Amino acid sequence: METFGTLVFLNGQAFLQLEIGEYIALNDSFIIEALESGQTIALNENYAGKTILIRKEVA
Repeated sequence: METFGTLVFLNGQAFLQLEIGEYIALNDSFIIEALESGQTIALNENYAGKTILIRKEVA
């Protein structure tokens, strides 16, 4: 399953902000890609405000 949204940081925690205003807390169990380039990115504030795609890693 893929989910799109905006990467935001609140008190140092990374979240995916959905269009409906909900937040999904992000951690290392997600694959995170920059929507523009399709490249996997690290969770850091350099990407704050960018539209990203997340996928849940499957064990």
